[in-house]
Amino acid sequence: MVRKWWPRSTRAEPVAPATTDRPGTSRPDAPRSPDAPRSPDARLPAQAGAVPAARAPQPEAAPTPEQGLGYAELPTAAPRGGQLTGLPAPRLTDVPTSLPGLRADGGLLGDCWIAAASTTGTSHLVHGTSGQDVYRYTTTKDGSGLILIVCDGLGSRPATAQIGASLLASYLSEAASHITGRQMALAPQDVLRDVLATGSAAVQRHRVAVLGALTDSDLASTVALCWLPLPGGSGPGHAVRVGDCNVFTLSERTYATAFPADEGPANLVTGYLPYDDVPRVAQYAQVGPAGVDAVIVTTDGLAIDLFDSPSTREWLASRWSVPCGAARMLDSLRYRRRGSHDDRTALVAWPSAPAYPTDEP
Repeated sequence: MVRKWWPRSTRAEPVAPATTDRPGTSRPDAPRSPDAPRSPDARLPAQAGAVPAARAPQPEAAPTPEQGLGYAELPTAAPRGGQLTGLPAPRLTDVPTSLPGLRADGGLLGDCWIAAASTTGTSHLVHGTSGQDVYRYTTTKDGSGLILIVCDGLGSRPATAQIGASLLASYLSEAASHITGRQMALAPQDVLRDVLATGSAAVQRHRVAVLGALTDSDLASTVALCWLPLPGGSGPGHAVRVGDCNVFTLSERTYATAFPADEGPANLVTGYLPYDDVPRVAQYAQVGPAGVDAVIVTTDGLAIDLFDSPSTREWLASRWSVPCGAARMLDSLRYRRRGSHDDRTALVAWPSAPAYPTDEP
């Protein structure tokens, strides 16, 4: 297993010595930050399936701005959970390979409404390091499917893993765009695993040709890729992942997960790309868009909050119950929760979104 560096303590975390960088090994971790105790109903079940979101939280006092900061920020109604302290001023990184701290999108893609947002985690902002989450979206060239991709570079390589995540997401997007509806109807699991293998090999070739001083583990990232039939298509959606990214569906504020929650220490991952034997580390799941309001593809920072926090589940269900624009999507990730330090990235698709006017008003 490979250890991710950001601290979290909702699960007991053993101290492990540094070993190799191959899947199935571990790395030393940063100091832990204590979490509030987890309530018994604070997770989705380990098996894929439907679970109701938590009851709506009791009304709270209007949020107040952080005290003692010398800059202004827009207000938000995003919830604050647990015993929180004031945040220090965020530190930006001077690493030339850093990724943007905030990114958001919202709009029509192939007649399907999608929204996406990515925010740098407080663990990076406190230390002045780069966030390492990347998302991509595209449609297949034959018009049969929508492709949603998230990648998360491993924090133990703060100067280079985000390069790997960005490269992998781009190469996977290109490879997945050639998928046909006929292929997905016949052998979806094999098709998506082949896409992962193609993207992984492309990153390796790029490293050898351009980044010769780096190793595969310097570019290591986890990934989730989801294919959904576009409006007018038929059949279920399909997803693959390597590592701890995840895919959820939301239906009438009830969540279901495509992949079970990982047990054991939260910041250990069992696989990443690039890797030579992709079928060994890849997991496959069917994702049925029929009858669901939204399909959500996330990196582990947000997936863990969905599993562990009823108030976060309810907040995001309320924000994502209808298609939202880029600003609303970004604001949805502005909640604060004790122990939630990692980058947050989500791609949300509304398969049954109504038609929208295309002419200017």
